[in-house]
Amino acid sequence: MAAKSFDFLELKLDIMGRPLSTALVVAWNIVAVVALLAGVEFTARMIQCHRIGGDIRQSIELRDRYAVWRNNPSFHDAFARHNREGFRRDEDTPLEKAPNNVRVFVLGASTAYGAGSLYPDVEGTPPQPRNDQTISYYLGKELNARFPSRRWEVVNAAVPAHRLHQELALLLSRVLRYHPDYVICIDGVNDMRAILNAAENYDPYRIDDRQVEFDLLANPASFASLKAFASVWLRRESALVHAVQDWSTERRRARYVAQTSLTGPLREPVTWDDLTAAEQRQYGIGAAHLESYVREIRQIHAILDLDHVQGLFVLQPHIILTRKPMAGTEPRLRELTHRREGNLYVYGIATLYPKLADALEADGAVAGYRFANLIDTFDTVQTQAFTDYCHLTPEADRVMAERIFDSLSDSFAARAR
Repeated sequence: MAAKSFDFLELKLDIMGRPLSTALVVAWNIVAVVALLAGVEFTARMIQCHRIGGDIRQSIELRDRYAVWRNNPSFHDAFARHNREGFRRDEDTPLEKAPNNVRVFVLGASTAYGAGSLYPDVEGTPPQPRNDQTISYYLGKELNARFPSRRWEVVNAAVPAHRLHQELALLLSRVLRYHPDYVICIDGVNDMRAILNAAENYDPYRIDDRQVEFDLLANPASFASLKAFASVWLRRESALVHAVQDWSTERRRARYVAQTSLTGPLREPVTWDDLTAAEQRQYGIGAAHLESYVREIRQIHAILDLDHVQGLFVLQPHIILTRKPMAGTEPRLRELTHRREGNLYVYGIATLYPKLADALEADGAVAGYRFANLIDTFDTVQTQAFTDYCHLTPEADRVMAERIFDSLSDSFAARAR
């Protein structure tokens, strides 16, 4: 008997003597696909639960109408956990401050936050600090040990990838409502990168890499907005989508690493003559905008002074400038910084970063704000301090906390009395 050919969409089954129509067959297959995806989603959630102790891994950030983005209160992973206010702290931070409490807020970007290495492909690099291994944690521990007559609340309000103008927005929109007594800003690297890449009409409030998505979400007017909404919602609600997007990001990063030349001669130190003509011109543009950093620090100081809050502005260390003996994977991390970031970045950090420190020192003396140049913090440290060009090991975070404590020790002692 000849075999009968059939079309899947026209297949009819006979169940209990009643044929199924094409529509029901299609519906059956849709249900099967949905059930399969639900099973995969359930498996992904179980894996996430086993890895990080939660049912789903939330995004680390939320969109913010003032600071563009801020920390997501629901985020936690194997290392970091945010409290209900979105600060990286195990304890919640109520708006009302107890009479005997002294509040210290730490602002900044990923170094102040306590982020992991940007070079995870380097084997042997220390992992990301936990909540109890950050600069803010060690500072709070030191303050409560030295001045037990008061309860010192040190709140890590840093947000990865933030720059100074975003810290100013975060300060006005969220931090001041908690009545801080001190605000410590730990910055330098992100704004310096922006300055080195600045256009002649440099505007620090332009954040091109996030502005497109922000506009799509805040001002929906096209199919692209619907796509952006769906992407954000699915990443927030689906462990499977979150895992796939993280995998895609890692693949892109791996391709970038693979395209970077990791062999061949490396000129150390980089000189002016090592820059191309285009790089020399870009360097000149960046140098002309160095004052914008100082101006933003002055603006933050004016706000703090108006509310009688003691401020401290900290210029963070950088592996290009440190004179410490290289330990652990630091030689490789320094080399990768040069190869992946390029001559303009390395030369700019080596020459403009110290100039920025001098400018802040002089301006602080005139404007009346406290400034701590911590570029040399690890010069005598024998163990590994860096996990890439600016992120730090837990031990380095402790050393940073000690330097910050020393910079404000007289004010802390007076406050304790």
